Amino acid sequence: MAVILNETKQAEYILETGEVGSKPTSTLFLLGKYYRQKQHLNKNQTFSRLNEFMLKHYHNYNPVLWESLIEDISRKAGQYSLREIQSIGIARSELEQITEVRSLKYQQLLFTMLCYAKFYNTLSTDNHGWVNTTIREIYKTARVTVKNRKDRFLYLNDLAQTGLISFSAKNDNLNIRINFADMNGETVLSIEDFREPGYEYLNQCH
Repeated sequence: MAVILNETKQAEYILETGEVGSKPTSTLFLLGKYYRQKQHLNKNQTFSRLNEFMLKHYHNYNPVLWESLIEDISRKAGQYSLREIQSIGIARSELEQITEVRSLKYQQLLFTMLCYAKFYNTLSTDNHGWVNTTIREIYKTARVTVKNRKDRFLYLNDLAQTGLISFSAKNDNLNIRINFADMNGETVLSIEDFREPGYEYLNQCH
């Protein structure tokens, strides 16, 4: 499941459409949080609702095989708050920095990584610009394709040379840090959908 800014809105959409998605466990946990925190159901009531949802919407659903997992979700769902971020704001200064980079592909990558960094900055004031997602996911959501996998790292190394991003000093950590995030600047673009930030950049800025 992609990054969800507003989990309450997403849960309501799932209940309306019956869309289980490709990761039913993630869907169940999201619905579990919604049932516990928004509808104020107890553990047993949540279990019943989740079971009913799967019976109705998941093909070949076997309640016996899922019982243990749904019990666990129903118990833990009240411990994790629903995220309700309306949008991620992109500042004028950030867009100006991105557009100075020569390649459109590089711009899409920078914009996508910036979106992730600002999302995690919003979740924690201690994040300090770290992207906290996989390189594969960055390229996928940036809508940037490469001929060879090694080109992914070449592109990122090129961007690191500009000083706009940097890598973790730990050898076993592939995390990337955005060095130009502006959390207080004038917002000129709001991102509400995190499925394809790269497409949003192409659509809004080109």
